[in-house]
Amino acid sequence: MSLIDTTPHEHSAVRMEMLAVAEAALAAVQPEESIQRATMKDDHSIRIGARRIVLGDYRRAVIIGFGKAAVSMGRAAVKLLDGIDITGVLVSPAPEPVDGLEVVAGSHPVPDERSLNGGRKVLDAAASVGEDDLAVILISGGGSSVVAAPARGLTLADLQATNGLLLRAGATITELNAVRKHLSAVKGGRLAEALVNAKAIVTLVLSDVIGDPLDVVASGPTVADPTTFHDALRALDKYELREEVPPAVRLHLESGAAMLIDDTPEHGKFFSRQIISIVADAGIAARAASDAARNNPGPSKVVATDLEGEAREVARDLVKAADKMKPGETLVYAGETTVSVKGNGRGGRNQELALAASIALRNRDDVVILSLGTDGIDGMSQAAGGFADGTALARGRKLGLDALDHLDRNDSHPFLTAIGDVVNSGPTGTNVGDLILVRKVS
Repeated sequence: MSLIDTTPHEHSAVRMEMLAVAEAALAAVQPEESIQRATMKDDHSIRIGARRIVLGDYRRAVIIGFGKAAVSMGRAAVKLLDGIDITGVLVSPAPEPVDGLEVVAGSHPVPDERSLNGGRKVLDAAASVGEDDLAVILISGGGSSVVAAPARGLTLADLQATNGLLLRAGATITELNAVRKHLSAVKGGRLAEALVNAKAIVTLVLSDVIGDPLDVVASGPTVADPTTFHDALRALDKYELREEVPPAVRLHLESGAAMLIDDTPEHGKFFSRQIISIVADAGIAARAASDAARNNPGPSKVVATDLEGEAREVARDLVKAADKMKPGETLVYAGETTVSVKGNGRGGRNQELALAASIALRNRDDVVILSLGTDGIDGMSQAAGGFADGTALARGRKLGLDALDHLDRNDSHPFLTAIGDVVNSGPTGTNVGDLILVRKVS
């Protein structure tokens, strides 16, 4: 993959160095390399941690993958399972052919009819798994949206409306998924429940969630769910959305809280016989970035892999942290910020962070910040993220643009595009959250 920033700029050399560092981080969390790192294979078996899968013990492998990295993970899994018959389905927002597997489109960040079709395909594949089969589940960020399987009595429109309300309110991924799980027939351990006939289940996870909680990544389709209908209602109440969601959603969640509907599964044999491995996460990307930045031209260190908070507030904190940096030093952060959408602009959390950081850096020439989504798509735009420095506001003013106005309207993408501070890559084939680099210019 290649991160692109071709606009001539006084910090062009620094920017190119930072892009090279980011590319090294992305390379470290590509699915094929990550799955190879997490597994060992010989002619007859696959070892995952302390567990061993003897391929000859199974009639076939049924691969079920979904999320932004589904295609790349699927290709890696096909290579890993060479020597056994395979079948299965992948659901991706950017589908591409994968030998031996059906690949269908799903929508992100809000599910649509393609996601509904993806949900049907996933459940059909799970239902086809027999007692002599190995189920291989490939999960990556975005899986909650690209696969939609409404619980009984709910519709896709119900899921879309609820998802949109929570996103606009700035709900955390944990809160968002607590609701999603309780509106779904596949999330919150329901997929594992559907795989009850499998001889064994292997789940490989590319995590985009802080701390790698397996019940949160893609809404935990193959693990026991610690959340309840009460938790889902608390998330709605926190953002005063209980009366805003569709009536069917409110009735479903309230019925579950009243124990009129079975909650998501907390235990079962489909959990106990499962092998789960997190093959890549934000920590791996951050460490790779720090290694690549070291001595180029100065020291580097990973400050945090659990960065979260409102994007514009995080931006101000990063600028303050830069005051204590040494010339040439690079600080690396990973995590996932949020944006409370109050305007009708276009952008994403990384571009909003970049724009807010540029405002905080006004008239300074000693700091450059790069914020990008490792999946290559930031929010409702085609950019991966953006740069921030102290010249951005002046460059915008020359074009008749007001940075503060754009920030107030959550309209970071047009502003950064106009001044040449967006970073583009297209889909990267991976997704481990966001990566932020802060460079003190020497």
